[in-house]
Amino acid sequence: MQIFATYEYSSLLEIVITELEQKGITEIYAVPLELRKKEPRLMDSIHRSDGLSFIDKGMIFGFMLSTIGASKGFVWAGGPVVWGLAGAVTGFGLGIVLNWIIYLVKRHKNQNEIRKGKKGDVILIVTCEENQISVVEDILWDHKALGLAKTR
Repeated sequence: MQIFATYEYSSLLEIVITELEQKGITEIYAVPLELRKKEPRLMDSIHRSDGLSFIDKGMIFGFMLSTIGASKGFVWAGGPVVWGLAGAVTGFGLGIVLNWIIYLVKRHKNQNEIRKGKKGDVILIVTCEENQISVVEDILWDHKALGLAKTR
C-alpha cells in the first residue's frame, strides 16, 4: 500500500520521516518540487487562459464615459456622437491603464513573497502494510500534511 502526502519544505517533514522510521516503516521516498523559474506569460492564447483580462474595466469605463459624453454632447459644440466617441475612447484607455497598474502592483507583491524565501512543496511517498495505514495517516496528519492520498 502506498500513501502520498504533500508538505511544505520545513523541519516538520524531517520529524515525520524520523517518526515513520521509528515505527518500522523504511520505504519512504521524498520528492521536492521545483519552483517556477520564469515569469508566466502575460497574454493568453485560445487554448490557455488564466482569467486575467485587461479590457473588462476598459469596457465598463468606456460605456460610462460614452454615455456621459453623449448626454453632454447635446449641449457642447461638436454634438453627441463626437463626445460619445471621445468618452468611449477615453474611458477605455483609462480602464486599461487602471488594470495595468493593478497588475503591476500585484505582480510586484507576489515577487516580493517569492524573494523572501518561499519554499517549495515536497511529495512524500510511504510504502507500508495494510495494518499500518491508520498509524501512518495519523502521523502524517498530525504533522500538518497539506493533502493525503492512498493507492493499493
